[in-house]
Amino acid sequence: MNGLMKWGACFLAVLASVCLTAGAASSNSSAIFGSSLDGAAFNGITYILGEREVQVIVPVNASTLNLSLSDRAQNMTLLDGDGRQVEFNSSYRYWRGDHIYSLDFAGHVRGRLIYTIPSTGQQFILPIREKVPVRIVLPPGYTTGEKALGIASPEPDEFEELSGRTALTWNNTTAIPYIEVNYYRRSAPRALAIIFSILGLAGAMLLVQYYLSTRRLKRFAEDPERVMK
Repeated sequence: MNGLMKWGACFLAVLASVCLTAGAASSNSSAIFGSSLDGAAFNGITYILGEREVQVIVPVNASTLNLSLSDRAQNMTLLDGDGRQVEFNSSYRYWRGDHIYSLDFAGHVRGRLIYTIPSTGQQFILPIREKVPVRIVLPPGYTTGEKALGIASPEPDEFEELSGRTALTWNNTTAIPYIEVNYYRRSAPRALAIIFSILGLAGAMLLVQYYLSTRRLKRFAEDPERVMK
């Protein structure tokens, strides 16, 4: 019985590992532009989550732009409505925990500003500084919504699939101080169900072993010589 339980524990570990890694995909932000994720058709700020960085897409319709961010931005790029890169001047200063950028374009630009910020694992917390619509796109192979594994708070107005990735949209952020999204691999609920099933089986095996041991001890107490034969 003990040997069987050891084999069961090994099987549990291997099976859980396989389920959790199944279907994992690279979360690089390449091949985004030209797809439904490039933010061109969305009148708000888009955050495309990756394993190591978050790509931010901000709509632009101005000749200047001021940004106040919680994290330092990298790889700033300005594109016009046709996707062509536009040169701009920028200044930066750090003040009381904020990274402040002042961008000055050569003229009026209608397009989008793209930059990256660091990723924080399978949790994304976004302080709402501008009361505009927000869209958060999870990495490939990830989702959210199971309370035991991770949810989005507050609940998004829209929950959809865009180019094979889960996208959450908040259309009105006026009364929202911050958004928090905890996410997990799509295979995680299945792996969790398998783990609980095997744990239940292991518990049943322990009960059977306990019953058999108790019965043997009882028989030994009643007739030691018969049990020893």
